[in-house]
Amino acid sequence: MVTKVGLFPGQGAQYPGMGKDLFENSTAIENLFDLASQASGHDMREVLFSGNEELLKKTEYTQISITLVNIAAYTLLQEAGIDCDIFAGFSLGELSAYHAAGIFDMKSLFEITSMRGKIMAEEGERASSEVGELGMAAVIGIGYDTVCDVLKEQGLANLYIANDNSVKQVVIAGVKESISAVSEAIKTAGARRVIPLKVSGPFHTPLMQGAANRFSEFLESYTFTDPKRAVYTNVHGGLILTAEEAKRSLSEQLTSPVRWTKIMDDIVKMTHDEIDGCYEIGPGKVLSGFWKAGASKSSCRPVGTWDSLTEVLDAGGR
Repeated sequence: MVTKVGLFPGQGAQYPGMGKDLFENSTAIENLFDLASQASGHDMREVLFSGNEELLKKTEYTQISITLVNIAAYTLLQEAGIDCDIFAGFSLGELSAYHAAGIFDMKSLFEITSMRGKIMAEEGERASSEVGELGMAAVIGIGYDTVCDVLKEQGLANLYIANDNSVKQVVIAGVKESISAVSEAIKTAGARRVIPLKVSGPFHTPLMQGAANRFSEFLESYTFTDPKRAVYTNVHGGLILTAEEAKRSLSEQLTSPVRWTKIMDDIVKMTHDEIDGCYEIGPGKVLSGFWKAGASKSSCRPVGTWDSLTEVLDAGGR
């Protein structure tokens, strides 16, 4: 059986000008920009083509921008005759994956993404006002279990694991003072570096419980359907089987660590590593790097630019 895997990136993958080359090469992408602009209330051409890095770092702009570029790249991949059997999205990218799996339509995708960004920005500011300046940092060189042990030993307030990215990369989030205080202990445990991230909130931690509550209430006005293709959730790293589970996982995800390593391992096991093509569908090459660090013998090809898409097509989709 031929199996193709589509992975959608999330917040942190953004950069000024992303998606412009896709926009310039397809009328269908122009229509996506119009739909995303209507849903968000932002002129997405202005945001992506004229906005600077500081604007794109703001969550309410970041999330709709990345989702738009994810879906633009996916649309062009489909137009070229390539589609996927299995989908997963990293954090924010899970919304794109759910759309690709048939759980909700394009209009709903952009509306849900826009509201998610607004809620998370507001709740991130609220949490900061309550507990102090917040941030996230990547821990390079050790895995999830080791970092868990260090955080338990240190017992610092308002500090959590947010992402399990790969066997050698974990993200911690919470109060910046606690991140600084725990850094030496993490390095002593084997980490090579602890790197602050360009993300504006303590995402995927209990500090976002207010956002999860608000987002859950917002999602009640939308009709989801059962997935038509295999799709994974960040919450437990397994498959989503029903519409109800998909809706529940999107709100739970805001306070739960992203279990990306487990997702990658599960995809490899489910397919017996017989993968005919794996694609990072959207801006950047972060997920391709995570995939390379995992257990698969296959490679993951970025398809977030016109040139990278052309390279994949010239290689016969592999």
